[in-house]
Formats: sequence, structure tokens, C-alpha cells
Amino acid sequence: MNEHSLLSRERYFNPGTPGFTRCTWPVIRPDAELIRWCREWFLTDRAPGKWEVMDIIHSVWREIRNRIHSYSNVDDLRNEKDITGLIKALGHTDLDVQYLAVEALGDLQDPAAIPPLVTMLSEDQYSALRWKSAEALVKIGNDSVEPLIVLLGHPDEDVRWKSAIALGEIRDVRAIDPLIGLLRDQDRYVKGRVAVALGMIGQPAVSPLIRALGEGDGSLRWGAAIALGRIRDPRAIAPLVRALGDKYENVRSEALASLKAMEDGNIDLFIRLLNEVGNEALQTYIAQAPKGDVPDSPVFTEFLLSIDPDLRKRLTNALMGLGDPDLGPLINDLSGQ
Repeated sequence: MNEHSLLSRERYFNPGTPGFTRCTWPVIRPDAELIRWCREWFLTDRAPGKWEVMDIIHSVWREIRNRIHSYSNVDDLRNEKDITGLIKALGHTDLDVQYLAVEALGDLQDPAAIPPLVTMLSEDQYSALRWKSAEALVKIGNDSVEPLIVLLGHPDEDVRWKSAIALGEIRDVRAIDPLIGLLRDQDRYVKGRVAVALGMIGQPAVSPLIRALGEGDGSLRWGAAIALGRIRDPRAIAPLVRALGDKYENVRSEALASLKAMEDGNIDLFIRLLNEVGNEALQTYIAQAPKGDVPDSPVFTEFLLSIDPDLRKRLTNALMGLGDPDLGPLINDLSGQ
């Protein structure tokens, strides 16, 4: 077990923790002997002897000196751009030294650091070091893409979602299809992070995401709806409107949220009018649709044709106001043309 105290790990693992720091000054921790001595003192009310106290003070001071020396070495290696030395520092017994070495390798952006950083991301037991390794790979850039794509298939869900976010930050188009495939992941948190990563890639991901929204299974449609809402590309409006008729409630709700994110007055009007119809009525109608894992846009059209004619006309006018030719078939159906 690592000797670092919980407080020290908390400071490095959780940026929201008071006192969190990335400084190079060592965090002073009581060593195991000091902890043992304090425990015995409080449990037995035994007063410490002078020489016992001195031994403990010397032990702690030796630890401080060693840490100062280790941190200084990492700074020297960074300044000298000694990639080999920094890679060796990744194997140091002090977690903080490893952290600083990972940070330095990312800042130096040398592709030679990619293999050991991938190992840290995929094998290290501490989440903070895995995340820091992912950040370093992002700084190195496009050379990191292929190794990160491989990690999308890692058995550890923590590694998968960190790799996905790293790919999203790099924004390389090679990651789009592998990320879309990962929307089928069994872990819901992983799928959510993958959708965020696709949203970070932005415009190049729009067309593949639209295909996934219209042709993929339920998991793909759900993730695609989330990602398209983050990108906010007008090309996604018509597919998202059609997705309001999806047989799965989670897909419909994400499609609706993504449409709201478009911040278009005509979309807002369409959504307000749709709310007058009521989601419960829509769900009841969709429940009558043929079973199977396919989107049910025709059912949505049939549903809109079944509502009050005046409300349907206002819905149609709102859709026409969007000026999207891809909405033409739906508008024609609702207009009876």
C-alpha cells in the first residue's frame, strides 16, 4: 500500500479539495513511525521520551530533504529536456514525483513519451495519475490518437472514458467512428463521456452523428442526440425533430434538450406548441408503434396528424420558419400536400 496519507492523495486527486495544489514543493506527511507513536501515546497515555522524539523529528526531516531533492531533480530534467530521465522518474516511489514527471513530459510534447504515458493511463492504480497522463497525451497531440483509440477497448471503464475525453480534446477526425462505436458501451457514464467527446470534436462529427441518430440502435441514437446538442450545428435540426418520435423516451428527451440548445426562436415556438400536445399523449401513441430497435419518425408524423388541426397548423408554421429543406417532407405531410 502506498504510504501517502489520505489528505495528501485528496489534495492531488480532487481539484475541488481546499488546499489542492500543483506546486513543486513537497507536501509534508507524518511517516508510519510518527503515526504509530501518536497512536500509542493517546491510547496508553505514555509520555514520549526525549530521544524517541528526536528520532522521529530526524526521520521526518530526512523525508523532507529527500522530497526536496526529488522535486529539484524533476525540475532539472524538465529544464534540460531530458525525456529519458523524466520517463525513468515515472517509476519513482513518490506519487508526487511521478505526477510532476508526467506533467513535464506533456509540456515537452515529445512523442517518445507516448508509450510510457499510455502505460500510466492504462495501468496506474491512481486515478489522478491516469488523468494527468491523459492530459499529457493531449498536449503531445495527434501522435497520441492511435494509442488512445486502442485504449477505448480497455476493460477498465475509467480508462475508457478518460481516453475518450482525451480524443475529444485532440479533435482528430480519426477518432470519430471509434467514439461513435463506443456509444454502445455497457457503462452509462462511459457513454455519456463519449457523447461529450464527440461534441468537443465538433463540425467534422456532425454527418456521422446524424447517420447514427437516424440509423443506429437505441444507444447510438441516445449518444448522437446528446453530442449534436453540444455541437449546435443547424444541419442537426431536422434529424433531431424527427428523433422526437423515437420509440425510446431517453432518445426523445435528449433530442428535445438538444433542440432547445440550438437557441432558435422558431424551434422554441415549435417546442412550446409541442408541449401543448403533451408528452404523455405522444408516449401513448408511440407505444402503439411496431416493436423493434428502429427509430419511429413515421409514427411521429402520424401522431402530429392526429392532433387538433389548429395546433397542427401552428406547429407546421413554426417548422416552416426554420427554413430547413430537410424538414420539407414532414412539413408537406402535416400540410396535407
